[in-house]
Amino acid sequence: MLELGRRDAERIYVGKKRSEHTVPQEQINQLLARLAKEGKRVVRLKGGDPFIFGRGGEEISTLMEEGIAFQVVPGITAASGCSAYAGIPLTHRDYSQSVVFATGHLKDNSVNLNWSSLIQPQQTIVFYMGLIGLKVICQQLINHGLTPATPIAIIQQGTTPNQKVLIATLETMPVICDESNIQPPTLIIVGEVVTLHNKLAWFQGEGRH
Repeated sequence: MLELGRRDAERIYVGKKRSEHTVPQEQINQLLARLAKEGKRVVRLKGGDPFIFGRGGEEISTLMEEGIAFQVVPGITAASGCSAYAGIPLTHRDYSQSVVFATGHLKDNSVNLNWSSLIQPQQTIVFYMGLIGLKVICQQLINHGLTPATPIAIIQQGTTPNQKVLIATLETMPVICDESNIQPPTLIIVGEVVTLHNKLAWFQGEGRH
């Protein structure tokens, strides 16, 4: 995508890792507005979809307040891209009739979610940014009704040549994850659809475990 830009375009890196934000979100919002007001054509390029845990809403809110015209181009969200490349359908007639997306990293650094609403019969749960809170996520899901044997997958750097997929259960995943040195960015999928991975995994670039 970067190669599609003009050769004379200025590139400003504002990427984020946990507890390591090159530029704070509020400054990104203001930077977009300032550059646009200078008469420049600005592209805010994100991985995934800007409106699913991508803070796109915060950014265009600033643009709206500043009266700046913009266009949003939807992307493929990580849940869809990573699950497809891992051979894990998020829904399946035999296993899951619904899917819910949740963030494993709240603004106050907690993992305080409405666990009861996440746990529904034949529903797949997808956690974004859940690696740091993995132990809490697994324990809370068990505490609120899922069996310890419920399948769970962690996908590291999904859709890339460095993709790595871990398959385990809610009970065993925290230990397996620690031993596997999984690094963010990751996506976590919980539900019976995870059992389809061994049969449907097609992407040859992944490290299977």
